[in-house]
Amino acid sequence: MGILSSIFGNSKPTPESQYETLRDDGVRAMQMGEAAYAEKCLKAALDIKRELRTVSFLAEVYLRMQNYEQALPLLQEISTSDEDTLEVDLLLAQTQGKLGQYANERETCQRITQQHADEPRALYLMAEADHGLHDDFMAIAHLTQCLTLRSDYEQALFLRANVLKDMSQWNEVMTDAESLVKADAENTDYLLLRAEAYAALSKTDEAIADLKQVQVLNPFCDDAILKLGSIYQQTAQWDKALALYNEAIEQRPDFAAAYKARGAVKNHLKDVAGAAEDLKRSLELDPDKGKSLDGEYTNIENEMNDRYKRMNPYGF
Repeated sequence: MGILSSIFGNSKPTPESQYETLRDDGVRAMQMGEAAYAEKCLKAALDIKRELRTVSFLAEVYLRMQNYEQALPLLQEISTSDEDTLEVDLLLAQTQGKLGQYANERETCQRITQQHADEPRALYLMAEADHGLHDDFMAIAHLTQCLTLRSDYEQALFLRANVLKDMSQWNEVMTDAESLVKADAENTDYLLLRAEAYAALSKTDEAIADLKQVQVLNPFCDDAILKLGSIYQQTAQWDKALALYNEAIEQRPDFAAAYKARGAVKNHLKDVAGAAEDLKRSLELDPDKGKSLDGEYTNIENEMNDRYKRMNPYGF
């Protein structure tokens, strides 16, 4: 009977064949974008046999799902194997950074650079950890070393520009921002960065031009609208600021920050009731922002209270 079963393919599946079927189904599901089914198959396969290759597939599924907490222990398991795990170690460091575990990210990168001293990706991630740990001078040093090894590493150049921005080193920010825009003139993040540097260096017209270009590329970019409005306010172009916020709110009635910014413009233009109404609408759309106001509109509130008191014969 066993021979006949073997001939006709009716033999009971072995654990090894079950493992391979589950693993292969999981990989196919991952490639098709069916992450939940891929996770189920790969976890079942690993319950049968713990194999690092399958562990790596499951880690990849979690990374695609942006489930960094689940991916982390799997990457750590692979990283501690005896094999050369450079790519896995880089993923491990990146995942630690995503989770804000900057001390661990730095430690992982130090281990990588002991074996791969000229690996620019490790130096970039080391700088990311430095910045997360508020060690910005070391971050700049690692990023400069990284860019010496790979001058076209835009991600590293962008991070260095942002670290320099936090240090208010605007001339250096401008140098990096110019290089980034030259590399990709339609990248809105790069244009926003250069606009911010222009504004800090009192090059208002250039900043406005960059922000308008961002609006052309992405009409719904919140940062471009708010930064452009801020420049109009700082340069006393109140009518332009008001028109900008009016248009933004017309296009997006749920744009809480635009209501708040428009309220500030109306307050300057002595439209106290309009300012109060915009502030109220802003807080309705984004209640958490109320905690950060801290008296920003105290004058509006006081004036509105005075009006109510004048209308109320009881004086309360």
